[in-house]
Amino acid sequence: MNGSSPPSARRPRFLFVIQYHFTRLTGGTEMQAWMLACELARRGWDVHYASEMNRVPEPPVMDGVILHGLPENPSYWRGNRRPLRDLMHALAPDVIYTRMFTPYLGYMVMDAPPGAFTVWSAASGYDVRAWPYLAHGRRSHPGLLFVRRMPVYLWHNYLARKGRKRAQLVLAQQRDQQRDLAKLRVRAEILRNSHPPVPESEVQRHQGKPVVLWADSIKLIKRPELFIELARRCRDLPVEFLMIGGMLHENYRPQVEAAVRELPNFRYGGFVPLSEVEQVFAGAHLHVKTSLPIEGFPNTFVQAWLHGVPVVSYENDPESLLNEHKLGVCATRFDELEQAVRDLVNHPEKRREIGARARVFARSEFDLQHNVDRLEGLLSSRGVRLPRERRDEG
Repeated sequence: MNGSSPPSARRPRFLFVIQYHFTRLTGGTEMQAWMLACELARRGWDVHYASEMNRVPEPPVMDGVILHGLPENPSYWRGNRRPLRDLMHALAPDVIYTRMFTPYLGYMVMDAPPGAFTVWSAASGYDVRAWPYLAHGRRSHPGLLFVRRMPVYLWHNYLARKGRKRAQLVLAQQRDQQRDLAKLRVRAEILRNSHPPVPESEVQRHQGKPVVLWADSIKLIKRPELFIELARRCRDLPVEFLMIGGMLHENYRPQVEAAVRELPNFRYGGFVPLSEVEQVFAGAHLHVKTSLPIEGFPNTFVQAWLHGVPVVSYENDPESLLNEHKLGVCATRFDELEQAVRDLVNHPEKRREIGARARVFARSEFDLQHNVDRLEGLLSSRGVRLPRERRDEG
C-alpha cells in the first residue's frame, strides 16, 4: 500500500500510530484506538494502524483496518523514528493519530508529511506533567536501574513534550486533563472514551452469588496486590473475587499464585481476549479498581457502567463521578474500600439502583457512535476532508 495517488483521488486516509496492537497488549489505549479505527473504517475512511509488530498477519487486514509493523523493542535512543517516518511519507495520510505520552508523539508531529493533520489524545494523568512521568519510571524500574535509565526517560519526555506542543488537535478524556493542559497553554477538546452499546440482555440483574471483578493488566501502576488483600479480608463473605488480566510484571506471579492456593474465594482468570471481556463484565456484580490515580479515565469504569455494574475505586475518582454522581464509591482509605465492598455485596437492591443510574450516564457520555461523530466534526471544522458519504449526510 502506498500513497502515490493524489489525496483528492482516493478516500481520506487515517493513520493510527500506537506502540502496541491489542493482540499484543490489551490495555485501555489499545482498546480505544482499535474501536475508533474500526468505526472510522466502517464509515468509509481508509484506515491504517502502525504498531510494534514484527510479524504482521497475512493478509494484513483486520476488521477493515490495514496493519503495518514497526520493529519491536527498538533502540532506546533512536526508537522507530526512521521506519515510522518512511511509512508516514509512503502512505501520505490525511490524519495521523497517536495516544499516550511517548516518543511516538514527537516522531509523529516532527516528521509528518506535508498536508497531514496531527491528533494527540491524552490518556494518562502523567501525560501533562513531567514529575509524575518520572515517578512512574521510578516505580517501574526502582533503584540503580532507574538512575541508569533516567537520561532515556528525560529524552523520551522531551520528545513527547515537543509533540504535545505542536499537535494540531489535542484531545482530553476528561475535564481534569483539559484543565491541566490549559495550564501548559495547550488547548484540548473533550473526547470521552468510547464503547459500543451493551444490549439490555447483557445488563447485570444482581441476582445469584456475587462476583467482585478486578480487570486490568497485572503491573505496578494497577496495584493488584490491593485486590488480593481485599479478597483476604473478605473471606467470610459468600462471594467470588475474580482477577483477570495479562501478567505484564512477572514479579506479581508468585503473589497471585499464592492467593489462588490459599484463598478459596479468589480466582485468577488470566488474560482474556478483547472479544470476551464484555462477557466477563456481564457476569460481574461489582467492579473494584485499585490503579494509581495518574492512570487517567479507566475504560473499565465505562465497561462496568454499561453493564449496570457499580464501581468501587481506591483513590481514583475522575471528575468526582463516583461519589458526587453516585455511580459507585471512591474510597480514600483501605478500610473504606473494604466496607464499601461489604455494603454492596450485602445489598443487591443498592447495587441494582447504582448500576441502573451508572448505565444511563454511560450511554449518554461514552457512546461510540456519538463520540466518532464528534471526532469527525472536530476534524471537519479544521479543514480535514471526510469520506464522501459523511459529507453528504452532513
